[in-house]
Amino acid sequence: MEQSLLTDLSISLLNTIPDPFFIIAEDGTYLEVLGGTERSLYDDGKPMKGKNIYEFMEKDFSDYFIGKIWKTLAGNVLNCFEYQLETDRVSLPELNGPGGVQWFEARMYPMPKPYMGHRAVTVMIINITERRLLQQRLKDLSYLDPLTSLANRRYFMERIAEELQEHHEKGTSVHVLLCDIDHFKLINDLYGHLAGDAVLKGFATVVRHILKRTHTIARFGGDEFIISLVGMTTLQVMDKCNELRLAVQEYIFMYESIRVPVCVSIGVAAASPHIDDINALVGLADKALYEAKRRGRNTVVLLDGGEQ
Repeated sequence: MEQSLLTDLSISLLNTIPDPFFIIAEDGTYLEVLGGTERSLYDDGKPMKGKNIYEFMEKDFSDYFIGKIWKTLAGNVLNCFEYQLETDRVSLPELNGPGGVQWFEARMYPMPKPYMGHRAVTVMIINITERRLLQQRLKDLSYLDPLTSLANRRYFMERIAEELQEHHEKGTSVHVLLCDIDHFKLINDLYGHLAGDAVLKGFATVVRHILKRTHTIARFGGDEFIISLVGMTTLQVMDKCNELRLAVQEYIFMYESIRVPVCVSIGVAAASPHIDDINALVGLADKALYEAKRRGRNTVVLLDGGEQ
C-alpha cells in the first residue's frame, strides 16, 4: 500500500494545533486524524483513524458529510460549511470534550493526488459554538424591548408578515390588537417617569399572564403595545380582549408604596380579503383604538374592512 505522504515534521506540527485536522477518503474512511488537542472544544478523535464515518456517526449525519466530500471532490475547490452536531451521540471509546450540541465550521479541500490509494479530502474543523451563541444573543437583543422584556416593533412586524402569509395560504384567522395605557402622560406627570416605567412593566406582566406564550406580544412604542391573535374567532378575540382589559383594571400597580390606577383601551382589527397587508391591518387597529378612546377609554373596539 502507498505510504503516508505526511512527514514526521508535518505530523508533529499538526498535532500541536487545538483544532482537528483530518484526511478523509471519498468513502468516508478517516485516513489521518491529527490535532484537536483542546478538550474544552473537542473530543479526542484519534480512535476514528482507520474507521469509516458510518461506524461512529449516525446515518443521517454520515450521509450529509459524505455528500459534502463528493461535492468537494467534484468541484475541486475549497468547500466551507457549518453544521450542528449532538456530540453525545458520537460513538467513541471516550467522550472527553465539551458534550452536548455543538456548532462546527468545516474547511474541506480536495487532495491533488490519491492518498494511501484513495481519492481524499483534507478537512479542518473549528468549533464555532461560542460564536453562534453570541450571534443568537445579539439577534435576540435586536428583537427585545429592554424595559418590558417583550418583543419589540421590529420583531412584531416580521412575525405578523409570516402570520399573514399563512392567512393567505390557509385561511388562518389573524387579529391585531393595539393597546394603549389610558392617560399615561398624566401618570408620568403625577408620579414621575419611573412610575410610568413601572406601569409599562406591570402591563407586560398582565398581558403575558392572560395571553401566555402562544401569541405575539410586543411593545410598539411609548405606552402602546401590539398583539396578534391567530386561529381565534372574532368572538373569542373580543372575550380575550375584555379579559385583558378587566385584568389591567384590577391589577395592583405599585410605585414606592403608592397604588397607581391603570386602565387600557384596545383597538382590534381582523385580517380579511380587503384588509390583508401589514400596514393596512395595523392602520385599522389604530383607527379602532382611536374610536375606543373617543368612546371614553377603558373599552374595546373592533373594526373590520367594511367599517373604515
